[in-house]
Amino acid sequence: MESNEKTNLISSHVYTNYSSKPHHLHYTSAISRVLWLALVVTMPCLAPGMSFGYSAIVLDQLQLTVDEQSWFASLPSTMMPIGCLLSGPLIDKLGRKTALMVTNLPSCLGWLLLSRQPASLYLLYAGQLLVGMSVGLSTTPATVYAAECITVNYTGLRGCFTIMTSIMLNFGMFLTYLLGTLMPAYVVAYVAAFVSFAAFIFIGLLIPESPPWLFGQGRRGDAEFSQRVLRIAQPILQTSRAMSLDGDTAAMVRVRSRIVDRLAEPDVYKPMVIMTTFLFFQQACGSFVLTAYMIQLLGGLGVTVDNYLVTLLAGFTNLAAMVVLSVLLTRSGFKQLSYVSCAGYAASMVLLAVFLQCYDGGDAFVTNVVVIGCVLLNMAMNGLGLRPIPYAMLGEVFPTDVAGVAGSIVACMSSVFNFVAIKSYPYLRICLGPGVFAVYGALALLTLVFVVVIVPDTRGKTIKQISDEFLRKKSDSGCGGGGYCSKRSSIADEVI
Repeated sequence: MESNEKTNLISSHVYTNYSSKPHHLHYTSAISRVLWLALVVTMPCLAPGMSFGYSAIVLDQLQLTVDEQSWFASLPSTMMPIGCLLSGPLIDKLGRKTALMVTNLPSCLGWLLLSRQPASLYLLYAGQLLVGMSVGLSTTPATVYAAECITVNYTGLRGCFTIMTSIMLNFGMFLTYLLGTLMPAYVVAYVAAFVSFAAFIFIGLLIPESPPWLFGQGRRGDAEFSQRVLRIAQPILQTSRAMSLDGDTAAMVRVRSRIVDRLAEPDVYKPMVIMTTFLFFQQACGSFVLTAYMIQLLGGLGVTVDNYLVTLLAGFTNLAAMVVLSVLLTRSGFKQLSYVSCAGYAASMVLLAVFLQCYDGGDAFVTNVVVIGCVLLNMAMNGLGLRPIPYAMLGEVFPTDVAGVAGSIVACMSSVFNFVAIKSYPYLRICLGPGVFAVYGALALLTLVFVVVIVPDTRGKTIKQISDEFLRKKSDSGCGGGGYCSKRSSIADEVI
């Protein structure tokens, strides 16, 4: 007990010294520390992200039929929904930190199976399934942790830092493309397994558990200590709720039992419907298709430049666009940047479809310039919003008490859409020819309309304010039942 008190005093002393720095040094140090925490928290996303580009570098090293290639490329998506569904209980019951650590276990095992040489096709399939589960597990915990713990003092920078989950996933894809140009695919799998193990150690040693989650478990002392370690300046929860957790265990049990009821509340089901639809459009317009089949796609479009080199350039373009996005988010919001991303993505797909349909391919130089230009434009616009923004928004549109469950359900549905999109592409390409890209472009335009009309603007708002807006819209539309609205509002107030 005495040791704990000393530790708290030391932590408080460190926190006080930190706060006494000159303002400009204080802000610079704070941002640097937040950036470091964000890098550590998103590190478990790196190895799962490497799976996005793995099929592209390994398929030409395997003797597979078209059907076997489509299964190999899409199998990770079949396990992503399971990973997403497991992620919710892990986040809400075991904690955000534990969920981040667990992500690395199937990832490490899956990559070790993919690194086996020689290996049967079914062993490779098993590796793809485990890696896919790790992708599902990694989708939500980092964004929830970032929104609750890292950017809570800087709501204007929240979009910039929550987007780092997608940046890390896509850095993993770029790393796969880069390593794939230098070494055999099975060695790349060994590297990914090592990255998973390192991420497990880093998360375990370098970050504390989320203070809001600890408060929700009734562990107020641990939550306050974690809050000091993370240097969170503002109160984590309303004082009345913190007191009720200390004094009324039965009330806490009742709150937990109402999770299912909470999913029917407007501040939960409305963002769930909006984000599920947003992610459906994202997958339907082929956001992940090009990265899964990049090398094979370039070869099929008549590109004579080294396909590995173009793939590496495309991966770098996508990653650079996400970094630019993180900077732009300090000045603009998710909604506004999605306009540019969806419009540019649609233009790249339509232009590619028109060129392939109208040009006879007589000049290889023209083909290389136009096709590679369209692919790079597509990857840039994809990274500038369409690909990362929906996942980043999952960490901020849901109330804290159901962020894990609601986010995992939506991410699960996205994984189902991802499987359908990747599995169907080879057959759509055979049936529609260049028309498949025109379809993707048309769906991107529909996505733009959806973003303009439906997707909420979350810039500069706290998670509580975002939730209150959904509740306010419900009350503004009328109660329609006497005390029904007030009853639902009281439940929401108790849980939020």
